[in-house]
Amino acid sequence: MDAAAQSAQLAAYLALLAADDDEFDIGAPGGTLAAATSASDMDVPTNPRPEISGIRITKEWLHSLESRECLYRFRFYAEELIDLARALRIPDPFKTSHGSVYTRLEALCLLLARFKSAGDLYDLTISYDRSQAAISMVVNELSVYLDERWQHLLDFDSDGILAPARLQEYAKAIHNAGAPVPSIWGFLDCTIRPIGRPSQFQRAVYNGYKKVHSLKFQAVKLPNGHVGHLYGPMEGRRNDNALLAESQLLQKEQRFFQLFGDPAYGLSALLLSPFSNTGQRTQAEEEWNAEMSAVRIEVEHGFGDVVRHWPFLNAWWKHRLYASPIGRYYRVGILLTNALNCLRPNQTAQFFNCEPPVLEEYFHT
Repeated sequence: MDAAAQSAQLAAYLALLAADDDEFDIGAPGGTLAAATSASDMDVPTNPRPEISGIRITKEWLHSLESRECLYRFRFYAEELIDLARALRIPDPFKTSHGSVYTRLEALCLLLARFKSAGDLYDLTISYDRSQAAISMVVNELSVYLDERWQHLLDFDSDGILAPARLQEYAKAIHNAGAPVPSIWGFLDCTIRPIGRPSQFQRAVYNGYKKVHSLKFQAVKLPNGHVGHLYGPMEGRRNDNALLAESQLLQKEQRFFQLFGDPAYGLSALLLSPFSNTGQRTQAEEEWNAEMSAVRIEVEHGFGDVVRHWPFLNAWWKHRLYASPIGRYYRVGILLTNALNCLRPNQTAQFFNCEPPVLEEYFHT
């Protein structure tokens, strides 16, 4: 575009502005558009945000929703939400440290709505008649409460889903699905959860393999679709064996059953892994690896299910290490995913034909 065409385009643009404002004067003092047009003329708020609106979450309102809409908003149906709030033993009313008061049903639904979306928090303020600060506060404080109240469920719960009789049931289900050995009851793995770059100790949380700042968790996935054990968070730089040692998982597991994990874990009486030495394996070893890989791939859906149900856990840019309880977010996400599996058995449970416990049985004291 030549100079004459650019001048003509600019003149047309200025004429359009002048037509919208009779007082527009390109020759106004200062000689710039900014000088001729004040902030008050534009009527633009200095801190734009939506007004608090929508409807407070109540039992009656939940029942008024179509089933599919309730499922879309919270991942649970209305009656399931009521049962879950009761099973989680959330205090009623639930009070935050700043004095805000919620019914336990509203507090749970706000947490679920937040976890269900990676969008802006203000999206919830225009739907549920609560301020951004109030929603943030209840999500954080309820996450802390749930993690502390139910941490025993993720710490080798030998009185619940990891009772000796249950381990025998899991080993049988895995063997029946095609595993070559009858003693494996679960699958051990680690997951790396990216976070925003912290203001301090950046090297400690930097994972060189994934090239991200992160927190790391160790989990055991069961054939009934549950995550039966979760250790973490730990710094993202730590390797898998460091988490295994610090979790003392093998010491807690001292029974005649075994876990299956990556080759990096090595071999022991309680932990098996695939045959390594690619190119030097025998035919029998290759077949053993293939059979174990076929059953293991089904349980690896577990980590994907967590972030698929709760996209907020994947929104690493919102996870600031010293501003929010981000490690607890993932732990609570695991508990909620297990709760979903209790109500509607997932793909893993169906593949292994291994029923998860009912909701009240899983959330035991």
